[in-house]
Amino acid sequence: MASNKNKLTHEEFFKMAIVKLRDVSKSRGIHTVYSGFNQAFRQHFGEDPIAVSQGLARSGKIEVRPVKGGVMIYLPGEGPVPRDELGKRALSKILNQPDDNEGLVERVIAQLVPDGPKTFPNDFVNKGCDYSEVALPGTVLQLDTHSQTLVVSPKRYFRYEARNPSEAKYLVYANTVGKKKLSVPKDNKVLFDAVANYERYCQEIRAKCFSLLLESMHDEAATELFCKEVGIRLGLRAPASPPNP
Repeated sequence: MASNKNKLTHEEFFKMAIVKLRDVSKSRGIHTVYSGFNQAFRQHFGEDPIAVSQGLARSGKIEVRPVKGGVMIYLPGEGPVPRDELGKRALSKILNQPDDNEGLVERVIAQLVPDGPKTFPNDFVNKGCDYSEVALPGTVLQLDTHSQTLVVSPKRYFRYEARNPSEAKYLVYANTVGKKKLSVPKDNKVLFDAVANYERYCQEIRAKCFSLLLESMHDEAATELFCKEVGIRLGLRAPASPPNP
């Protein structure tokens, strides 16, 4: 039984699940949570399906669309066109931009991160440090608008008072939908350095992205729009810094 189980690759498992679990009279994709896909993937591989789906989406093996309660996954070319994509296409026509913007984004990503993007916190924390565990609700998390240390879920059913702003950001940056617990460094300096270095990394990637895209698009408004798309593709969690006046 185990040998048959291991014959499927991640990509094959995703595509087989989409075909077998979807109801094409309603949608050509499946909801990763409500269809039971995430749980099935964890049972089959013992891995996090969210990280895998992001990698497959970046390489064009599947399509992912965020929806209420999780994401929908589709076979390549079958996902609905997102509203922001419709906006980009319209903007390209208005600004007389060439219609190869998808290829442009892929080329820029290849230049920015030829070996793939760094991930938080794995690439920003010394694995030898001591950790404590924080229980999470499995939902999206965000900073409270009135506090630098309060982490909340969108409906505020979950509330966590972090010991400092760095820990609060650490939780938001490291959290993924479905995650039920997170290992957080006990050392405040380790926390601060990890968050600061990650924010610097995101800022540098966005700045370089803007420069590369502007060379091809020659329009700041269109470049900003496509930089946002690149940030989403690369999974950049830290917010973009406001432009200099």
